[in-house]
Formats: sequence, structure tokens, C-alpha cells
Amino acid sequence: MSGDGFHILIVDDEQNTAEYMSTLLEMQGYTTSWAYSGTEALEMLAAASRRQQEDGSRPIDLVILDVRLPDLDGYQVCQRIKNDEALKHVSLIMVTALHSTSDKTKGLDLGADDYITKPFQPEELLARVKAVLRIRQMEREARQRAIELEQSQAQLIQVEKLAAMGRLAASIAHELNNPLQAIQNCLHLVLRRPLPEPKRRQYLEMAQEEVERLIGIVQGMLEFYRPSKGQRAPVDTNTIVENVLALADKQLQHGQVTVHQYLTPDLPPLEAVSDQLKQVFLNIVINAVEAMPNGGDLSINTGLSPDGRWVMVSFKDTGVGLLPEERANIFEPFYTTKTQGTGLGLSVSYGIIERHGGSIEVQSEPGQGSCFTVKLPVSQPGQPMVVQRKVAGRRTT
Repeated sequence: MSGDGFHILIVDDEQNTAEYMSTLLEMQGYTTSWAYSGTEALEMLAAASRRQQEDGSRPIDLVILDVRLPDLDGYQVCQRIKNDEALKHVSLIMVTALHSTSDKTKGLDLGADDYITKPFQPEELLARVKAVLRIRQMEREARQRAIELEQSQAQLIQVEKLAAMGRLAASIAHELNNPLQAIQNCLHLVLRRPLPEPKRRQYLEMAQEEVERLIGIVQGMLEFYRPSKGQRAPVDTNTIVENVLALADKQLQHGQVTVHQYLTPDLPPLEAVSDQLKQVFLNIVINAVEAMPNGGDLSINTGLSPDGRWVMVSFKDTGVGLLPEERANIFEPFYTTKTQGTGLGLSVSYGIIERHGGSIEVQSEPGQGSCFTVKLPVSQPGQPMVVQRKVAGRRTT
């Protein structure tokens, strides 16, 4: 491994030793800086960390730290670095002239990555530096992969939101058309017909009610579509179920699906990303409607596990059910039993619930319907939370 742009801070009060280390390391392609005291080293590390946050400058990757320093000793410097949130990821190699086992291991106990004893051979110093920085490079790549994975998951969630909204489009168009037609009729009568003032006012009030209804429908769509900030907050499970059923109401009616709700009151709150849970529940509801092409019943139950640690939400339909092979693969990405769709809905839903610390289970037999059960952890006791319940109105068919 060449220097790869790594920046190494050498902390030693002996100038000759610091210069010698610097020459060895720069010959291998590393960038080096010097500090002659523990205080100076901490100031340089803090300044490099600030520059990285401000303009993306290269941070200090490794500190080669002598134990004996004129102010703070190396152990104190090591401890302060590892206790600082901004600096604790910096790698450390302790340099000591002490030979007892306790002296050698003290730095490791404080969080140092390795140590080297004086006098040292150049080959040993370079080998230990390469080994420590190899691990740092692997950690950096792992963090980058984690960031990319998180971004990919966010994109998948948004793609599936669009797919779910597309599946609702026809029903929502019908839902929007009715109040628009009513508004048009009311305005036509007010503008084109000579009406007494009370009648004219009545039509205008009717138009206003339909406008408010339209605003409610569009607001619900926007809240569902809007990209999630990923911030968790206390939520009420029954509220989410009710809002999802309001959003899917027309599709349920068109599919001739009768909804039976059994919502346990006063459930403890969940610490969750509300719109992500809405997405999961909506996807399960839409799947249930599509599994009952000739209509049927959808029973939704909420409740608390016997030990009080989990909120359980079950969606049981009277649809076509799943074959054993379909049941085994139902949460796999791009797996679908339908001729249309992304095959991502249940996979994305599974990932959302998993990241919330919960699980989704499915029970299904061909011809006997399916039951999806979502299990979510109750917020930990001792966390004060206030949940305001706002339920979107709906009519159960």
C-alpha cells in the first residue's frame, strides 16, 4: 500500500526523532505534520477536524504519539482523543521507550491501535503504519458503502411510493372528479341563473365544502408522496391505519372489499417515521385488494403483545392465498406474483419494518387468503412523549 494521500501527525518532543520518522514516511508517499507537545497535537487535530467540516480538507488519519511529552503525557493525549466525538476515529500508534508489559498495553487499553518501542527499526515502523492505515482504509470504505446503501434504500422507498400511488391513480382520479363536478355545477347555477340570495349563498357554501374536501384529498396524497426526512417521532398506530384506509378508500370500494376494523384503543406510542409506516400499511392493503379480484373481506386488527413490548398490526384477507414457494420468496426484491408492478413493495416494506426494530410475518394457504402481521417495538419507558391523534374520516364499506 502506497501513501494513498494519508496524513500522519508525529508527536515527539525530540526534533531529530520526529524528522527521522517524517523522512521515512514521506519517502513512502505519506503526508506528515509535527507537534512537539500533547497540547499542540490536540490543537492541530481539532483544527484539521474543523477544516474538514468546513471545506472537505483531508483529515489527520494517524497519530504517532510518543508517551513521554513535556506537558500532557501520551496516555493523557490518547484518552482525550478517544473521548472527543470529532476525533475518536483517528488511528493511534503509541511510541514508548518503556519495556514493561503494563506500559505497552496501557495505550491499547485507552484505545490506541498499536504501539512500537524505542529504538525501532525503520521496517517495523513502516509495517505497523501500513497495517493500521490498511484497517482505516477498510473502515472508510465500509462507511462509504453504508452511506451508499442508505441512499439506495431511500431511493427504493421513493420508487415504491410512486408505484403505490400509480396503483391508486384511477381511484384517486375518481375521488377528485366528484367534488370538481359538484363545484362546477354550483358555480354554473350561481353565475348563470337568477337566484334569491339565500339559495345563491347555499350553492357557494356547497362549493366551499367541496373545495375543502379536495384540499384534504390532495394533502393526503402529498404527505404520502413527500420524501421522508427519516426523523422518528411518537406516532399512534391506529391513526396511521385510519389514514391509510382513508387514502385507499375508493380502491377498496371499487374492489368491493369490505373492511372490518378491530383497533385496540390506547395503544402505547411507537417511535417511528410516520410516512414510512403508512407506506408499509398501504402496500399491504393494496396487495390485499388485488388478491381479491372478485371482492372479499379485509380484517385489520391492532393490539399489544402479552408482554407489552410490541404493537401488533394484522391484515387478513379472503383472497387467493399463496403457494409455499410464493410465501417463501414474497419479501425478496423484484419477486412478484403479478403481471404488473416493480416487485419491490414487500421487500421495501420488510426493510422499513426491520430498520424500525420490528418484523413482518405472513401466513397463507392457496384459496384460504393471507394474513400479514407487522410487529413493532413499543417506545422505551422513561421517554416522555405526547401523541396527538388525528384520524382522517372514512366510511367503511
